[in-house]
Amino acid sequence: MSSKTRRRYGTGVAVDSAIPAEEAFPCGCAQEAAASCNCCPLPTSCACPSPAPIVPVPTNDTPCCCKASMAEALRLLCDPTLASLVDFDTFFFLTNSLSVGGALNVPTTTADNLDAIGASFRRFSPCNCDLLDVGGTAYFAIPGSASVALEGVDQISLCAVKAVAFQLLPTEAEEPATAACCEPFQVALRSIRRAIQAEGGTTNACGTCAAHCDCDNCCCNAGILAELSTRNLSRMATLTAGPLVLQNVTVIGSLGSVLVLADEDTERFYLVCADHVEALG
Repeated sequence: MSSKTRRRYGTGVAVDSAIPAEEAFPCGCAQEAAASCNCCPLPTSCACPSPAPIVPVPTNDTPCCCKASMAEALRLLCDPTLASLVDFDTFFFLTNSLSVGGALNVPTTTADNLDAIGASFRRFSPCNCDLLDVGGTAYFAIPGSASVALEGVDQISLCAVKAVAFQLLPTEAEEPATAACCEPFQVALRSIRRAIQAEGGTTNACGTCAAHCDCDNCCCNAGILAELSTRNLSRMATLTAGPLVLQNVTVIGSLGSVLVLADEDTERFYLVCADHVEALG
């Protein structure tokens, strides 16, 4: 029986660095088999083998990047239970300039400032480490504006993704009432929490405080992750990431440099790159 090695993040602080394509996108497709490969289509046939062990070597000149952590967070959706609950045609992707899948509203008191979201997340692009296959309309990321930047977006750069939001499949009205512990949102919440723990991420609100801070590091994700994920007893957060505003959302945990959050009222989940968090409330 082969052994499994998982990447550990300690107290939830991680520095992303360049990693082999076969680890970030474990689809088993070589370039020479490009004609026939079909890497990790979602949701039904997504294969998620254990990543190969690596030892990242952080350096002061390593740029802040969420690419590897965001890929790992999106691979949480490969869990069969979670994949059966997620609506893969109700996604939202935020980049520096664009919001794909919905326009941004002016923030009010709601959990987020997203309009109705409707992008499709199809898969990691076959034999490509840098793109996601999606479907939807790209709007300029300006709150209160619904100006369309590009119709019919088919792919987006994984390096450009700041945040992701998605929703669960609607519950059939004729289904009998179920106990609160068995409602789809609670099942999804537990599945995500278990998957984060299995991948070496952080879901514990009582993490230790790192007394010796690296104040020369130009990346700020360590402090953000510590404040929101490992030393946050309330498990609630209000934050901004670019033009996206999230208010009083639940902190599920963190995976690498990506925060995993949720709002029960809207049954929406969020993956937010900690490097792009600018303000906390």
